[in-house]
Amino acid sequence: MGYIRRLAQSISRMDGKYYDYAKTGMAAENEVYVLYTLSDGEAHTQKDICDEWHIPKTTINTVVNKMRADGMVEIAKVDGREKMLKLTKSGADYAERALKVIHSAEKYAIERTFERYSPEFVDALEAFAAYFMEYEENDG
Repeated sequence: MGYIRRLAQSISRMDGKYYDYAKTGMAAENEVYVLYTLSDGEAHTQKDICDEWHIPKTTINTVVNKMRADGMVEIAKVDGREKMLKLTKSGADYAERALKVIHSAEKYAIERTFERYSPEFVDALEAFAAYFMEYEENDG
């Protein structure tokens, strides 16, 4: 099996595992992506989240509106037309609980990977993703 197929299957398995871990953390998959982004303590726009996770804006808007209604997300400020979102204290506490298994699994996986491969592995994967997106944007 070629490298590209192995890479694509690995990415698909990881995506599936994130979905499984999201269920374990009692959060919906798309909610996990919002929590993951906002859990860095910084303010982000819905567009930031959409771009980072490649999820439609309507989907993120639905998740954010629910999280705002539940008191987990607040508008930190408005930057032009974009609302800057931030987790509330209860949202940050929820994110910590919901992402605990994911963060533990990521830590385990990266430590094991770095025992065998250099941290340049991450740089190489980022480069591959950038080239892949570049091709798509330029239509070949």
